Amino acid sequence: MIQRDVLTFGETMLRLSPPGRLRLDQAAALDVWVAGSESNLAAALCGLGLSATWVSRLPDNPVGRRIEAVLRARGVDVSHVVWAPADERAGLYFFEAAAPPRPATVVYDRAGSAASRLSPAALPDALFDMHRHLHVSGITPALSASCAEAVTDAVRRAKARGRTVSLDINYRAKLWPPEAAAAALSPLLAQADVVFCGREDAARLFGLSGDNEARARGLRSRFDIPVVALTAGADGAVGCDAGGCRAMPAVPVAEPSERLGSGDAFAAGFLAEYLPGAPLERALRLGVAAAALKRTVPGDMLVATRAEVGAIAAQEGESAWR
Repeated sequence: MIQRDVLTFGETMLRLSPPGRLRLDQAAALDVWVAGSESNLAAALCGLGLSATWVSRLPDNPVGRRIEAVLRARGVDVSHVVWAPADERAGLYFFEAAAPPRPATVVYDRAGSAASRLSPAALPDALFDMHRHLHVSGITPALSASCAEAVTDAVRRAKARGRTVSLDINYRAKLWPPEAAAAALSPLLAQADVVFCGREDAARLFGLSGDNEARARGLRSRFDIPVVALTAGADGAVGCDAGGCRAMPAVPVAEPSERLGSGDAFAAGFLAEYLPGAPLERALRLGVAAAALKRTVPGDMLVATRAEVGAIAAQEGESAWR
């Protein structure tokens, strides 16, 4: 029996960042944030009024328990987390914020983490029975062979039960080359009901060119995907479904605080409208509003209510229908 909205799983790490615009080699202290694409989405969905369950493998030590506690506080169901021995580790990443012309810096320390040993066994059949939608990202298959198997198996089991599936490409060049990512993700694209893809990822992984609409149409056509949402930063987003494509401008952000997690916030906003059956335009509108609001919030997670995001979405102008 379906009891909850969204099931997702993957690695969540601790992010360590120097305060403000300090460089890593200057910092005397580091701010600590909980960060992971799938858990970011789950937390945002809960803020937007949906129910979400996040599954992972965490070390049974203070670091793992901190990750669990933060997500539980955001309303995420973490009761199905697999607890690994205390001597295993959670992944870390160091993020140095910057402003042009200096690029931001990311340093991963995640190899061999507890989550990289995630396998299909972490996701019992009952989870697929009780959730109506599965969300996966292209990060998890890059972590290990067992993680890749877990994603493939989860999509298979969700589709076998008639559940809808969304996939966020979320390409990470530090984890694998584009050719390997495209080969691993292509079979998943062909099974997904909704695909989220960045403009540059569409070109880098799948060789798609042209404007945002052309890339979204190309991805949808190549893999016969019911709905594609292509994100383009300051240029907003384009969504394509059987009825055509719609462009949604970005919401201006006067003083951005954090860009990290804005793609996850967009996906959460989109799904918060799409899953209950709203039309493409409304899903895009809430998505770009959620992404904009995330950029005003420190850390990787959107911390906002449905009313706050909805108010921003309501203020924006009409999209362009093509």
